[in-house]
Amino acid sequence: MKNRTASYVVQYELLTTTRDRKSLEKKFNSAKSIYNACLNECLKRLDRLKKNDEYSSLLKEKSSKKRNRKLKEIELSLNYSEYDMHKYVKDIRKLYSKHIGSLEAQKLATRSFQTAEKLHYHIADKVNFKNRYSDMSVENKSNNTGLRLKDNIVLWNDLKLKIKEKRNDIYNIQSRNDKTKYIRILKKKIRRKTRYFIQVIKEGIPPKKRNYGQETVGLDIGTSSVAIVSDSCVKLEKLSNTENEYKKLRRLDRKLERSKRINNPKNYNDDGTVKKGSKRWIYSNRYIKLKQKRKDLYRKLASKRKEYQEILANKIISLGVDIKVETMRFNALQKRAKETTINKKNGKINKKKRFGKSLINNSPSQLLTIIDRKLHYVGSYLKRIDTFEVKASQFNHKTKEFVKKKLSQRWNVIDNIKIQRDLYSAFLIQNVCDDLKSINVNLCNEKYDKFVNLHDIEINRLKETKEMRWLIA
Repeated sequence: MKNRTASYVVQYELLTTTRDRKSLEKKFNSAKSIYNACLNECLKRLDRLKKNDEYSSLLKEKSSKKRNRKLKEIELSLNYSEYDMHKYVKDIRKLYSKHIGSLEAQKLATRSFQTAEKLHYHIADKVNFKNRYSDMSVENKSNNTGLRLKDNIVLWNDLKLKIKEKRNDIYNIQSRNDKTKYIRILKKKIRRKTRYFIQVIKEGIPPKKRNYGQETVGLDIGTSSVAIVSDSCVKLEKLSNTENEYKKLRRLDRKLERSKRINNPKNYNDDGTVKKGSKRWIYSNRYIKLKQKRKDLYRKLASKRKEYQEILANKIISLGVDIKVETMRFNALQKRAKETTINKKNGKINKKKRFGKSLINNSPSQLLTIIDRKLHYVGSYLKRIDTFEVKASQFNHKTKEFVKKKLSQRWNVIDNIKIQRDLYSAFLIQNVCDDLKSINVNLCNEKYDKFVNLHDIEINRLKETKEMRWLIA
């Protein structure tokens, strides 16, 4: 059995010389080669598995223990398993034994198998091999041999690398008391400069930074905003602070497309569409630099968004650790609409795109993952209510009736008082019973007057700051 103890990550930057960087590049290139070779072999074995007649017929049967056991037996007979990849990587590692240890190679083999499994279970449509521009990470299985951290120095075969520590960082000082499970070394391209980091995976829970509240918190999460309601707080917050950065990205995309078309005129039809079939693409040095700039911008956006959501999660947990949220299938929201509809105003066919772009830009699922991770540190978890039973967006606690509303309808009218729809849903979610399937109407009636007062304060704040005007219009 694998070790399932609690763990957390502490990250440091590495201090490197020119010689160190050359040696690290050789190691990362070796790691990429091993990963690509393992992934290629995984895909070959997966292809053989899919072509197996018995396996294909079993997949069509109803899921059962007997059927699943047979599927596993066929997979093992065709050497398609994580441990078979560990055997396969032994011979490949011999070519790179100066740079990559046996346990590190096994981890790369595991990663390649997990990538192939995404294709196997239709989680991904395609998989990518690592090229020379790809970021890469290498990790060990333990902190005893090979890549390891000892006395604040990273040891990796012939390399000895010091870590860059912040002075008087109490969090890092306290984390030293916990056992190091293993370390991971990363290569990142930041502002066209290659930098190296280590992530130290520690055993236990992270040092406590702040106090946690005792209130029950209800969250109504959307594709671009989250409504937060507790006994002392009513807030409507954005899910990210990166909306102004996407103009730069669009300009870069247009520059890249122009450069690509100028250098490859034979690959396009007269109407501007790309010709079918295999083609040879020529990329200019300017195109490569622009692509690296675009990649760095995506890195900034992801980093900025995650930092914002970490802070937002801390604010939510400071209210209380009993947090409830609707069960949402975000992957369903990003799919295109199936039905073709016509716009009544102009008679044109409506676009079938839905919330894909908003989900990519705002990452609502990431916020919930962060909250759940932080709650586990204090022995709690994110409670997901039954969306179809509760129907928070339709329920009126005064009349006890369910009324369907259009997505464009942003306000509820309750006792002649206008209440913002998302905030009211979060209020109802806060007062869901312990079974997570029904709303406690008596509790709603007790807390409603205070909620309305806090609601009005928040709406006035949003009107003054002109934030999220589309939600309060």
